[in-house]
Amino acid sequence: MRVSTAWSQQLGVNAMLEQQAKLTKTQMQLSTGVKVLTPADDPIAAARTLDLQESIDKTAQYQDNIATARARLNIEEGSLDSAENILFRAKELAIQALNAPLNENDRLSIKYEIDQLLENMVGVANTKNANGEYIFAGDLSNIQPFVWNGDANGYVYQGGVNQRTLDIASERRVADGDLGSEVFQWVPSVSQEGDAIFDGQEIGSRSIMDTLQTLSEALANDYDIPRASIVGSRFARYGADYSGGNSTSFDLTLTDNTDGSSSTVTVNLPVAPDNGDYQSLDEVVSAINAQLGGSNMQAIADGNQLEFVSSTGGQAYTISLAEASGSFLTDFGFKDGVSGTGADLGGVLSGTKTLTSASYVSSPSSFELVAADGAKETIILDQDYADVDALIANIQGQIDGSDLAGKVVIDPDANPLEFLALSDGSAASVTINEISGTFLSDAGFSDGQTGRVFNQTANDVLSDLDAGLESLLKARTSVGARLNALDDQEIQHEKFTLDMESTLSETRDLDYAEAISRFNQQNASLQAAQQAFARVQNLSLFNYI
Repeated sequence: MRVSTAWSQQLGVNAMLEQQAKLTKTQMQLSTGVKVLTPADDPIAAARTLDLQESIDKTAQYQDNIATARARLNIEEGSLDSAENILFRAKELAIQALNAPLNENDRLSIKYEIDQLLENMVGVANTKNANGEYIFAGDLSNIQPFVWNGDANGYVYQGGVNQRTLDIASERRVADGDLGSEVFQWVPSVSQEGDAIFDGQEIGSRSIMDTLQTLSEALANDYDIPRASIVGSRFARYGADYSGGNSTSFDLTLTDNTDGSSSTVTVNLPVAPDNGDYQSLDEVVSAINAQLGGSNMQAIADGNQLEFVSSTGGQAYTISLAEASGSFLTDFGFKDGVSGTGADLGGVLSGTKTLTSASYVSSPSSFELVAADGAKETIILDQDYADVDALIANIQGQIDGSDLAGKVVIDPDANPLEFLALSDGSAASVTINEISGTFLSDAGFSDGQTGRVFNQTANDVLSDLDAGLESLLKARTSVGARLNALDDQEIQHEKFTLDMESTLSETRDLDYAEAISRFNQQNASLQAAQQAFARVQNLSLFNYI
């Protein structure tokens, strides 16, 4: 076989290049610490490396989410602790205000501190995190959750209706905060009417801020008389679209309970020439109120919900809603035919003993009831009453035939007995004075005992403050459980990451002892190829001429 000079030189060059490539690869492995530099080196190992690294990166993101959720929950826990301290102090002040020896100036002094506590509570409910996000605003974290609403005469919630959640594992999510509406707003209240059942009672709810505000107003002898109202249950912050022929209408009725008369307004949406695409709840409210003028009813934006209210308070009025056409009731979360009645403020005079017998014929009794305006009546019990119901009916009959009619009533279902002072102002009170007999001692009343609207309001506030503390405790318990879950999941991720990194190291990392030995061998081979090339290069026929 003939071997030309050019070909022999090319063989030498190829040998040097091959050894140089092997040496360069080994150098890259030594510098990076990785044995699989390209998928071509080991396709199976390369694919496995990608899978392992993806799992590690995903777990690292879960760990970041855990850190973020923990930071927000720690802020929330601190806020809830502050809120509890505020309510504990408010309870102390409410109990202090119920002390009979306090005069008006004393109660005003307490009111000023209650006002400060109210401001502090609003600040807690509007707490932000380091990123400027409101922790109690849910998925609308850039919207201040609690703001003052003059139409509603109180603080309303305008945050989101969904909790923000973060993935902390492939099949596990955790809420990084609680909704302010659940913690501070929808708190069970024995003083409000509603459909909720709490401790066997049908009750409503009111916000913690409203409870503190009610106490503040009562301390100043200023009472917000509950108006007839209906509140929708749907999130309506972004209005509704009734354009393009998608019209709707409903009937809003105000009934005067004193004489049974009523007036109905049919509201049509959209209102011409409006195109009907209402971009916000405020636009919907404006369109409705434009048709309710002079009806003693109005629509207001209660945070994110639509509310209809009567213009005056008390039990004299009932407001009701019925759908005429379209989808308005469904859109805003109302039931067809739903109604709401206002409430009168009144002082409650309560006995402490349950009556099991109502016979006073052998021991006639008489007592005096006195209303706040000085109207009085002597109630005489000199009959053999068949039962307590007959006794109550007789007392109410004597009240109805006197100057106390419409000012004082006896609760027809209460035992121990209760007298209620009816009033739409701060002067509501009823006093009971013993004249003769044993009725007062039998029913658990004391001579000269007075039930005042302030006493009733303050006692309702105390009950609602307890409910508020229960709400805060429930939220703190939930936060604590989530923090524990984050800790447990974090430990699992740490173990998982360690296992994955160990497996990845076995798959990808370089064996330095073997690589250094190979490097020395390849370096020697390269030197040998270079020396051989130099020798071959000197072989030429011209050297023998």
